Amino acid sequence: MDGKIGLADLSPRSWADALERARRLRPLVYTITSFVSASFQADGTLAAGGSPVMSRCPLEAAELASSADSIVINTGTPDESSLLAMNRAVKAGKNIVFDPVGYGATAFRTAAVNSLLSACHPSVIKGNYGEIRLLAGQAGEVRGVDSGSETAPLVPAIQALAGRTGALICATGPVDVLADGVSAIVFSGGSPLMAKISGGGCLLGSLMGVLISGGAAAGTSAAIVMLRLASERAEERAAGPGSFRAALLDELASLAPEDLMSQGWRMCAPPEGGKGA
Repeated sequence: MDGKIGLADLSPRSWADALERARRLRPLVYTITSFVSASFQADGTLAAGGSPVMSRCPLEAAELASSADSIVINTGTPDESSLLAMNRAVKAGKNIVFDPVGYGATAFRTAAVNSLLSACHPSVIKGNYGEIRLLAGQAGEVRGVDSGSETAPLVPAIQALAGRTGALICATGPVDVLADGVSAIVFSGGSPLMAKISGGGCLLGSLMGVLISGGAAAGTSAAIVMLRLASERAEERAAGPGSFRAALLDELASLAPEDLMSQGWRMCAPPEGGKGA
């Protein structure tokens, strides 16, 4: 954990401060990601206030990682070269956002994610419900690289995963569940059009990468709130998935710290019984 603001101390002011800091300092975010979503993530990094560098080359991974303010690791299209780059990057960098895309889909990908996680200490592990359920040791299903489950992982299991890894855990779905080893928060809102575009979850990882250098809890939660708010605004302007995708980047770029100050309603404790949704 980052030792700064914890989940129990989060507020709209902490989100506004995280965004203001990013826009002022323009953190360098080194991203190793899927070739499907790399351009979208680079654009999202810029929209949130960061400076993106995108490379899957293992020959420069450690050098890039050591100079970056944060690292985003995404296993959406793994191959031998990119996995080697990831392994070198996570050993040399800091403020790591780890997105285990497709965990459980194949034996190869599962082993690759397990190996990478054993080699690093991520600040945040972000995945969809199916991926996080499997990482947490619960029954889950992944179709391709998508979640096969609409049921959020049980909060105690997410908290146990946070305790084992030392990371904040974010399980994304109809609501997003964010947990550390002690506390958990649920975030609501957003647009159904997010499910109609590719790379929406990957984009969230990039927003987290921009915002976490000042504190993992504040930055991770600010990214969740930003994406859900921007998606709602983009939906109002969009005629369909294509125009929604463009409008989403526009809305992210136009968000100001003050816009986050009215968004406290999105954050609440999980329902009784320990379930995230």
